[in-house]
Amino acid sequence: MVRVQLERLLKSGHFRNSKRYPTLLRHIVEEALEGRGSLLKERTLGVEVFGRAPDYDTASDPIVRVTVAEIRKRIAQYYHEDAHASELRIELTPGSYVPEFIAGREAVAPEEASPLVGEVVTAEAVPVKAGPAVGLFPAEAEPVVPRRRRLGGWSVAALAVLLLVVAVGGLWAWRVTRPTALERLWAPVFAKSGAVTYVVPMSVPKTDLGRADSTADAVAHVMNYSPKGSGTFLAHEQLGENVVFSDMLATVHLEPIVEAQHRTVRVQTNYGARLDELREGPVIMIGGLDNQWVLQALDKLRYRFGGSDETSFYIRDAKQPENRQWAVPLGARYEAIDKDYAIVARVYSESIGQTVMIVAGVGMSGTAAAGEFLADPAKAAEIERRLGPKVHDHDFELVLRSDVVDGNAGPAQIVAAELM
Repeated sequence: MVRVQLERLLKSGHFRNSKRYPTLLRHIVEEALEGRGSLLKERTLGVEVFGRAPDYDTASDPIVRVTVAEIRKRIAQYYHEDAHASELRIELTPGSYVPEFIAGREAVAPEEASPLVGEVVTAEAVPVKAGPAVGLFPAEAEPVVPRRRRLGGWSVAALAVLLLVVAVGGLWAWRVTRPTALERLWAPVFAKSGAVTYVVPMSVPKTDLGRADSTADAVAHVMNYSPKGSGTFLAHEQLGENVVFSDMLATVHLEPIVEAQHRTVRVQTNYGARLDELREGPVIMIGGLDNQWVLQALDKLRYRFGGSDETSFYIRDAKQPENRQWAVPLGARYEAIDKDYAIVARVYSESIGQTVMIVAGVGMSGTAAAGEFLADPAKAAEIERRLGPKVHDHDFELVLRSDVVDGNAGPAQIVAAELM
């Protein structure tokens, strides 16, 4: 019965379009049915379901807690529908990973479903003979009914205190174990096991990028600066070993987030990164117009880069292509630039086969501000408020704006958002 109900639950609209949630729920239910419920711990689930290392840090990698919290929500939504209210219930109570199987309403006897107000029905049952005044059973019948005990005033008070203690303790445990907004923001990126890879661009003059209205053209311009076949060692040093300071500043801002994962970290240039390596673990892409990986990942999204060196580079809105308000005239004098813009996107990459995080500014200061934005717990909470609870397991894209003074960017602010 449990397995039949599980299949019914997983085929519903609350689960069928996801891979992660059905996999974990099925594993938990099957382990419980096989008598291994006592082994359902956070670390065990992280290792067996999500491929984490046996010694991974559950405090900094909340993938199990985040996933189970979402499963609980979807189960509640399923049974909230009247059509499913009478079905056998599969529940995951907060603070436990062991499922409970509860008979639906149609399986509950009326006597058990409606105890008298002010009485407690105990699990102990005693035979009671029907008296003449009852007239419901023959004299020889001995129906088994629940025995009821009326609570005195002291017992009611004691029970109220006990319930209060349990509620406060449960609230404390929930707050301690509940992932933070920042952890929830990054959880889909770190769901992939393995080393974390930063992909940072080599220094390519944006004024040599030509037009960026076509992703293919922009990528071609970037690839023209590939250090391969550059000839001398000096030529390779001058081109191939240089990265933009603001790109590295964005990486430094994000390092505490990555460090909390306790994983191997590697930094690859946009020319040195190979697709097979990027598929081995979480990926964070830094830089915008000078990183072909970023340009390709943004190609199908609503917000991406456009413009030319003759006018200015800007963030394009596919729904409003004439809108060029998020532009930076990169050819203007250094001190004249007072605003910069950036794209932040957490998106599933078909080519890499996982969710990646993109930190990409129009100008250098925009990238640095975007990196700082993604490491700020308050900004993570703002993203949730703006995009709603679906942001936990959906792709999203943000456009950020920051004020710039002498090349230094202030805190970034969200000016546009898209949930996919």
